[in-house]
Amino acid sequence: MIGEYFRPKSIEEALQLLTETGKIRKPLGGGTSLSRQRDGDFDVVDLQTVGLDRIGEDHQNLIVGAMVRLDTLLAHPGADSEIKHAIRIDASENTRNIATVGGWLMSGDGRSLLTTTLLALDANLSWAPGTEKIRLGDWLPLRAQNQPGVLLTEIAWHTGTKLVFEYVARSPKDRPILIVALAQWGSGRTRVALGGFGSVPIVAMDGMSADGVDIASRDAYFEAEDQWASAEYRREVAAKLALRCAVRLNAIKESEA
Repeated sequence: MIGEYFRPKSIEEALQLLTETGKIRKPLGGGTSLSRQRDGDFDVVDLQTVGLDRIGEDHQNLIVGAMVRLDTLLAHPGADSEIKHAIRIDASENTRNIATVGGWLMSGDGRSLLTTTLLALDANLSWAPGTEKIRLGDWLPLRAQNQPGVLLTEIAWHTGTKLVFEYVARSPKDRPILIVALAQWGSGRTRVALGGFGSVPIVAMDGMSADGVDIASRDAYFEAEDQWASAEYRREVAAKLALRCAVRLNAIKESEA
């Protein structure tokens, strides 16, 4: 149950509130997840006015504040069209107007398209206090156990990276039961992330070409079975979707040549 409510004016003030000895306080973003928590009593620290709601660019990196609303990222001209497509599928219009990018990463599960595509893009997370940075792929598996800082402040990824994704759902309005996202850098580096299963998406491949994306995707979901789909189904479809992503990526490269 939520007790006291605080609305700091700066990151420094927010950090002071969140680290005060003997107090249980949680950062509040959009509130779509925190408002549903029932694990004891805690205070909330509203981050609306601490300056984390901006989007910028630096050396071909898009830098997104943790408090940026999904709808704001959706409207930003620097965001990849596939990222925008993922947001539209992931969240309804009402949710997009409330939920923040940071909050989505903190609370989303393995069936989130936005989290899966950002994992494919090898996004980096910045934390306060200090200048701690950690790759999204290194943080996600440990998300529930250990945070690298007190407050997630920014998410950044390279804007020149080509990105495509494919997914399968039981119906157009249902959440995905399988996601394959493929990102490729100008150097040829190719990274495949899989979602639709488990608590977080996973990296299936990170290599210097798209060769073997189907095999890597099939192997990565060898035991991906739950109430929504069998592991055998996910293995075979993941391989097919990975090849489909590779074909789409080649078509994009040929159109730009």
